[in-house]
Amino acid sequence: MRKHVFLAGFMGAGKSKIGKLLSKEFSWPFYDTDDEIEKRAGKSVKEIFDNDGEPVFRKIESEAVSLLSGNSIPSIIALGGGALMDENNFQRIKANGILVYIKSSPEQIYERIKHSSKRPLLQQDEKEKMLKRITDLLDKRSEVYEKADIVFNRDVLSLEDIVKNLYTEINECWDKEPFEE
Repeated sequence: MRKHVFLAGFMGAGKSKIGKLLSKEFSWPFYDTDDEIEKRAGKSVKEIFDNDGEPVFRKIESEAVSLLSGNSIPSIIALGGGALMDENNFQRIKANGILVYIKSSPEQIYERIKHSSKRPLLQQDEKEKMLKRITDLLDKRSEVYEKADIVFNRDVLSLEDIVKNLYTEINECWDKEPFEE
């Protein structure tokens, strides 16, 4: 039963901003897996990475994906950038909703996150090093990201146009595979 809209993509692609706006369009609740992870762990994503390591983070992330995808109330769910790399997460997501890849170029991602200290996988001092790290991670993840039901390039549109177009594309996707309550 496909009942949720999952937003995937690289960190800084705008999944949370877009998700909050889409939740208003659909009149559905919005969830961000990073927020759920922080609630479960009682500390920030950065603290989990720094103190416990990425494997612990990924375990908690999988628990959050399982919990949210099993929710009976249709929701808009923003996923962490690496959530789809776990095959169980990917299968659970595909079985429970429409998967949307918010695609963005390394340069645009860099511009959105260059001043953020909340991105543990991108702690680099120089622009060139950070762009290389973004490109390397995108190269590793893009094959999985591209398996989404909808691939949406967000770099050339305003947030309002992104939401309007995604709303239409998501509904068209459901027309192909009926929504079940």
